Amino acid sequence: GWGGDGVKDHEKSRSTLEISYRSTKQRRLNALMTAEVPAEKRRDKNLDHVIISERRNRKAAKYLIEKQPYQFTSKEQYEKSLRQPLGPDWNTSLVHKKAIQKAVVVKTGTMIDPIQKPTSKRCKANMVAKAQAARPERPVN
Repeated sequence: GWGGDGVKDHEKSRSTLEISYRSTKQRRLNALMTAEVPAEKRRDKNLDHVIISERRNRKAAKYLIEKQPYQFTSKEQYEKSLRQPLGPDWNTSLVHKKAIQKAVVVKTGTMIDPIQKPTSKRCKANMVAKAQAARPERPVN
């Protein structure tokens, strides 16, 4: 049988505990997802033949953001940019190439120094001098 001679009793009991824990966790999630919303708070309260689902879509939740990225000034502007297709079928080849181009291009193996914030003009001048001194000279062939 499945729980034959080679299986110890504590191994059997641990698996049943894991199963009961998973089912309890699933029941809690289902309760949260299908929680009833009071009639006065429903979005479809004034619509006669319409039912709007109040349940949260967990699969779509990972694509939602709390605030728009810094280059956009409003939610509408960000959503408009998302609606614009980027593919080569809808844009010219130059526009498509520019839209998908990486922001920063660095050759493989190039060392990138960490960013430091200068506090004054004097400090900036010192940083420039240090950076120039730290660069190794190129060997002459």
